[in-house]
Amino acid sequence: MPAKVIPADRAPWERSVTRPHLHIRILLATCNGADQLAEQLTSYESQSHPDWSLDVSDDGSRDGTQGLLMRFAKASPTRAIRLSDGPRNGSAANFLTLLQRGVEAAPGAAMAFSDQDDVWLPGKLSRAADWLVAHGAQEGEVLAWVCRTVLTGTKLEPRGESRVFPRPPAFGNALVQNILPGNTIVLSPAAARAVAATVPAALRAGVPYHDWWVYQVVTGIGGRVGIEPAPLVLYRQHGGNHLGHHDPVRGRLRRLGLVARRRYGGWIDANLAALTAHRTMLTPTNCDLLDSFAQARSRGGRSLARALPDLGLHRQTVQGDRLLRLLALTGRV
Repeated sequence: MPAKVIPADRAPWERSVTRPHLHIRILLATCNGADQLAEQLTSYESQSHPDWSLDVSDDGSRDGTQGLLMRFAKASPTRAIRLSDGPRNGSAANFLTLLQRGVEAAPGAAMAFSDQDDVWLPGKLSRAADWLVAHGAQEGEVLAWVCRTVLTGTKLEPRGESRVFPRPPAFGNALVQNILPGNTIVLSPAAARAVAATVPAALRAGVPYHDWWVYQVVTGIGGRVGIEPAPLVLYRQHGGNHLGHHDPVRGRLRRLGLVARRRYGGWIDANLAALTAHRTMLTPTNCDLLDSFAQARSRGGRSLARALPDLGLHRQTVQGDRLLRLLALTGRV
């Protein structure tokens, strides 16, 4: 069953009449990001939503990142800023561990993932808070909010905007594709707690991407996804960006290269192992879909290729669906 998509209906600079009282913990994962981190930290201070705190997990930086963070914390004595050491096991592990720690410390807070080299526009958190509160974040609803991004060069020169996905978020899409840009995700407290509960299994399985994992968990347990059509994050494009789901051309080329090396099937293996460990969290329909997908994968080849559309497993475009069936035929799903 597709997750509900509830786009915003106001311009990004408009504010609600009553500011929602929702505390948001920013989850910043860092690793040797000193060159561009200061601009991101400054963009937090420029947010029109004032009720935020900052949790940082640093994965062993050696370039001055930690010193920059400590100076930022010292300059903001009234702001809760927490610095911790990361697991040093890749970006996904760093973000997921950070989420787990954040939920343990503040189970009633919303959680916003942040990359170290972006810049948030001033209305980013306020737009997220407005949508989350309007759709039940403070009443226990499982919600994930994302926005589009402005694609930029390393000096923040605009190069375009991130893609618009034509199909709504759904577990049947999440099993085979990620569409949630991790550097824009804001989770309701209930969604954050749900994802945090899965972190040990996700780390054991080695899930490849934290944002893809969030997409699978939120849609799998019947949560809702809000997609803000306005771009509210300046997203630097460089060699370290993963998957490229913001940039359709670059992303397709990179994915084809990874698929050719058979990495895609390994990602699916890891995701399904972690999902299976928490199958009781899924809705009955999505639990059945998970089982059916696993069974179809065990048969492989033509049987899997035929089963994909019948099960409702799909990517975001017709071309993507064709590629998925081709991958199934060649043993790469």
